Amino acid sequence: MSLASVDVVAALPTACPEGMALVDGDFCPALEYECIRFVDSTAPSCAEYARKPECRYNPVSKRFCIDRHEWPNRVGERPKVFVTWYEAQATCESVGKRLCERSEWTLACEGPKRAPYPHGWERNPSPCNVGRAPIDFEVEDLTDPRTRAAELERLWQADVIGSHPNCVSPFGVFDMVGNVDEWTDNSAEARGEEQISTLNGGYWGPVRNTCRLTTKTHGPDFNFYQIGFRCCTDPRDGIRPALRQPHQPQWELDEHAGPDGWPVPTGERGPGVEQIGST
Repeated sequence: MSLASVDVVAALPTACPEGMALVDGDFCPALEYECIRFVDSTAPSCAEYARKPECRYNPVSKRFCIDRHEWPNRVGERPKVFVTWYEAQATCESVGKRLCERSEWTLACEGPKRAPYPHGWERNPSPCNVGRAPIDFEVEDLTDPRTRAAELERLWQADVIGSHPNCVSPFGVFDMVGNVDEWTDNSAEARGEEQISTLNGGYWGPVRNTCRLTTKTHGPDFNFYQIGFRCCTDPRDGIRPALRQPHQPQWELDEHAGPDGWPVPTGERGPGVEQIGST
């Protein structure tokens, strides 16, 4: 490499601001996991998934930056909770960022191998803050500004940012499952009556906590004691993602659609295959 080339490379801006990780990969909009071991014979929860999840159609190439930690993205501080989707969006915009798209958030959690958990394929033992016993909440105490702070403190079971160094995705993003539930932007993917506001990752309680876990039932004005967020932004180096996989036209997808509207994958579906979508 010539000295001129070295100077050009040195002059290029870093892709992401400090405290953010670069995510460059393919998001699968229609993914199946195969459960090969359940927690026990009576529980529907999967203990371990097969290592080769199948993308049913049209992966989308994405390249973006995401906060390494939950807002305020500062190690040693508590993640902020009890925020609405609108408040989360406005906070990200106030620092020149935006609320992460649901597909972006999912890709950052799954990594290039599309694992169900940021740490891999098995539910337990988890390096993340998950599975803590729930505490009954008092709605009146949460809605009354005079008692809200005390009630939030009583219900608090999240850990300060940076407490789980092994709860990290392949892209270097922390606490994407567990700790606090995170608002994401579903505007680009919402259809019909679906909400533009979605929640991803689950929180510290006994919930599924997979990367694909999505709650679509709460509107953008909703807030609760375990809900937080993190921010995303476009890379500063101007490099766009390259389409790395072939894109099937809609007519071809429709021609091979199954009962659920998704294209039927080649080969027979064996036992233990579950569709990973939303709740």
